[in-house]
Amino acid sequence: MNPAQLDTQQLLTFLAVAESGSFSGAAARLHVSQPAVSKRIALLEQRLGFSLFDRMGQRVVLTYPGEQLLPAVQDVQRSLDDIATVAAAGGGATGGRLSLALSHYCGLHLLPAALERFSTRYPEVLLDLSFHDSERAIEAVRAGEAALAYATLPPRVADGVQTQAFREETLVPMIARRHHTGSAQDDIRRHGERLPLILPARATSTRAAIDRWLDDCGLMPPAVIEINQLDSIAVLAGTGVGWALLPTTLQREGLVCLECNDCVLPTRRLGRIEPVGRARNPLAEAFMAVVEELDDA
Repeated sequence: MNPAQLDTQQLLTFLAVAESGSFSGAAARLHVSQPAVSKRIALLEQRLGFSLFDRMGQRVVLTYPGEQLLPAVQDVQRSLDDIATVAAAGGGATGGRLSLALSHYCGLHLLPAALERFSTRYPEVLLDLSFHDSERAIEAVRAGEAALAYATLPPRVADGVQTQAFREETLVPMIARRHHTGSAQDDIRRHGERLPLILPARATSTRAAIDRWLDDCGLMPPAVIEINQLDSIAVLAGTGVGWALLPTTLQREGLVCLECNDCVLPTRRLGRIEPVGRARNPLAEAFMAVVEELDDA
């Protein structure tokens, strides 16, 4: 078939359904009605001559031809983003859309001031923010879904992205005040092996740093509770059901830091993630400049 006969809007709708896993999710992402999404997919399937999705209740899964088509449509999305970026740079535009992928911690604790300053300085720019765990935020940049990400940096950089650290944090053992007697024996050994340890999910950089520290210290908590977000871990640790390793920015009333003299505490690096080999994005560069301004202040 003639590729010129394909409708870009229909292709991007296909991409939205594939990535969200549902027609309703795609409709919310594209800010259109669900019937409009269904119509676009039906027209695209008619033009291509094959089905793109199998319906499974409220969710949909790609057919084999749909799986084969997905990478090509992702390339279309990246090309369109590059066209928009070049057009904005060439015209000296100060408006447009800037897609940022943020880890929950960076977005809520490190970047609020930068987001406020940027949106004040560039009121014509639509900030398209998405919050993920750090690994998914990095993948969003690599896949061309976001122009820039701020997250916990992994030990090894994935292909297609480059990273720049702007902060290193120490993770400190903390426990609920009701467990803390104030005596010299209130250290990590006393509490760490009698109470459950509340940890971030596996396969995250923060979890890997904590696991290495546990091995180095020879600490074996009696049980592990896994929660994805550090803010939620801090809340749960404050109830006293377990202890946690957290950055001091998350210490709250009711949480006490424990002494740890046996081994060096774990650390993690936070920073930005940029694409490699793609057109320069002036809006992303403007946002990076704002973050650096505040970091230097």
